[in-house]
Amino acid sequence: MESTGSDIKRYLHLINKRKYVFIITAISIVTIAVAISYLLPNMYEAKCTVFIERNVIENLIKDIAVTPSMEDRLKVLSYAMKSRNLLLKVIKELDLDVNQKNQAEIEKMIEHLQKNTTIDTDSKRNKSMNLFVVSYRDKDPVLAKNYVNTLVRRYIEENLSEKRKEAYGANRFLSEQIRFFKEKLDNVESELVNFRKERGIFIAIDERKVVDEIKNDQEALEELRIRRKELEAKKKLVEQQMKEENPYTVAIFGKKIGDPNDKLIVLQNKLNELLMKYTENYPEVIRVKAEIEALKEQLKTGQTKTATEESQASETEMSTLNPLYQQYKEELAKIGLELAALKVKEEHLKKRIESKKAYLRDIPAEKKKLMDMERERNTYKNIYEKLVYRLGQSEVSKQMEVQDKAATFRIVDPAVLPTKPVSPNRVKIILLGIFAAFAGGLGIVIALDHMDKSVKTVDALKTLGFPVLAIIPNIQNSEELMEKRKRDIMVYSLAGAYMLCILGIMTIELLKT
Repeated sequence: MESTGSDIKRYLHLINKRKYVFIITAISIVTIAVAISYLLPNMYEAKCTVFIERNVIENLIKDIAVTPSMEDRLKVLSYAMKSRNLLLKVIKELDLDVNQKNQAEIEKMIEHLQKNTTIDTDSKRNKSMNLFVVSYRDKDPVLAKNYVNTLVRRYIEENLSEKRKEAYGANRFLSEQIRFFKEKLDNVESELVNFRKERGIFIAIDERKVVDEIKNDQEALEELRIRRKELEAKKKLVEQQMKEENPYTVAIFGKKIGDPNDKLIVLQNKLNELLMKYTENYPEVIRVKAEIEALKEQLKTGQTKTATEESQASETEMSTLNPLYQQYKEELAKIGLELAALKVKEEHLKKRIESKKAYLRDIPAEKKKLMDMERERNTYKNIYEKLVYRLGQSEVSKQMEVQDKAATFRIVDPAVLPTKPVSPNRVKIILLGIFAAFAGGLGIVIALDHMDKSVKTVDALKTLGFPVLAIIPNIQNSEELMEKRKRDIMVYSLAGAYMLCILGIMTIELLKT
């Protein structure tokens, strides 16, 4: 505490010692600060508040349509509004590029606009509300107002246009991808169906099932061979029996039969017996019918035979087909047909057995190929189904954007013509100048004191090794003291008056704000 008090006394002593330097320095610094505050141009700020409005429909179709979140919109807002393309459109609309001679000046203007444009999206007032504030400072208040309003309007128009283009583009892209993957899926399905048909794979491939089928076919083939041998043996037996039988038999008719009427009765009875066993197309039936017709013609014409002919006819022999022989012949034909059918079945079974054996050897490769095809089919199917689902979402999102049902920008407070400048803050500059004046004056005094190498105290002289014999006090004349006091009062009065003027200026500026 004692050290601090002594330091303060020392600084006050230094100020009093070099009061003119302190006052001149402080006044100079304050004057420079005031001059700077008035030399700086007035900057006017225009503000526009925009509210991002959420539509009720967006919550209703939250899981159906795809819309960007509010956080994502606010994240890219600052970059989007300060983008070069958007600022170029604003510059052309406001005709700010008329006086620019080359591209370098336009680029400089864009940098100036980017630097002085502020997008406030994270202030205390925005924490519970989805809004942002766009502000711009410029010397021209009209330009500031027009620039902010044009920038916000252009951004909203560009945002809506881009969102609609994006929605249409996404919808068109998804439609193209759906057609592409649908074609892929159809081709894979067709190849898979053809592969199953060609390989006989209609269910999952199972080696044991194929082995069982081969065993069953071999058993069936063995049964066919046994049946064929039986038929071949039966065929030999029937052929042997046919050799022992005559194709025709002889019938002997007595005298009574020599009568045409009696003969007709005999033939009619024989025909009835044959029809009971055979059809009308049987050869023996046809022959008997022909004899009956011939006898009937003889009876109609009245032709009769002589006694000699009748006596001869009484002992006439009639040859007919042997029914037993015909039965053997028919049975032999049936055996031949059955043998031919068995032969065809045997060939078919042999080929099928060989095909299945070859297929059994190729099952691992075929199964891998089938699995690859099914995997490819499932992949395309999953992608296709997801794309169809996304297309539905895209269609809803597109309609929301077209009908402006998503989150929209509403201008709450458009920029108005600013009447009061926001900078420079002359009150702040003057206050800083006053503090700088006292600090600068004190600094100059301390610096001069350090630069002064003269002996100022008795202790300092003793440290130099010189003996102090006596101390001569400062003897001042009363007239000189009076003159000095008057001069000091005048200086203090002028400095105080000047500072009062500075404070008055600061008060006026404070009242203006």
